[in-house]
Parts: sequence; C-alpha cells; structure tokens
Amino acid sequence: MLTRDNFMLYAMGNYTNPDCLGMVEFNEDLSKIKYVKRLLKKYSRNGRIRPILLLNHLVIMGNVFGQHATARMLFHKLERDIHSPLKTVLLYLNYIDERMIFDGVSVGEIPLDMKLAEELKRL
Repeated sequence: MLTRDNFMLYAMGNYTNPDCLGMVEFNEDLSKIKYVKRLLKKYSRNGRIRPILLLNHLVIMGNVFGQHATARMLFHKLERDIHSPLKTVLLYLNYIDERMIFDGVSVGEIPLDMKLAEELKRL
C-alpha cells in the first residue's frame, strides 16, 4: 500500500528514464501528477477537457515510471471525486484493467465517465 511516507521511494524505484541526469528530470516527470490532477479537476468543474494534453502527460509518465506504477501513483495522489475520469483515460490507454485494486479500491467499482469516454473515442 502506498503511503505518504513511502511514495517517493516507490516513485524512485519505478523510475526508468535513461536520459535522466539528476533529480531535476525526475521532479519534472513526477510533477506530471499535478498537471493531470489540474486537468481532471477542471474537467470535473466545467465539463471541458484538453484530451491530447492529458494523454501526453500520462504517456510520458507511463514511459518513465511504467504503466502500472503510473496508475498506482495517480490513484493514490488524486482525490476519489476524480477517479472516474482517471479510470476512463487509463483504460483508454490500456494502463489498467477492471480487476486491479489501488489503495483498497477495486477499479471495477469505479464508474466510467461516459462523457469523457465519448470524447476519447473521437480522437
């Protein structure tokens, strides 16, 4: 189980960026979490999203942390009120499946965001 105390160790242990020269690059890649959070919060408030930007952040994270670790860190760091759109976009990218469990919550129990799913289908 991820906690506040072991989050950074988990992130560092899963970081596989061969071009990384130090903590600056690591911190830049880890900061993608707050960008994803900001985009999903904005979507939750006003129903508008920039799907390409969101996908770009997630693909970068998946490339340097791995898909499973990316999903685990995001479900840990993002509030439950935005787990539905998070699940939707992570399923779209094939980073997760319905059988996975993050922080004691089964992905299968989180509803899909159908509006976002339709938006992603159009891409």
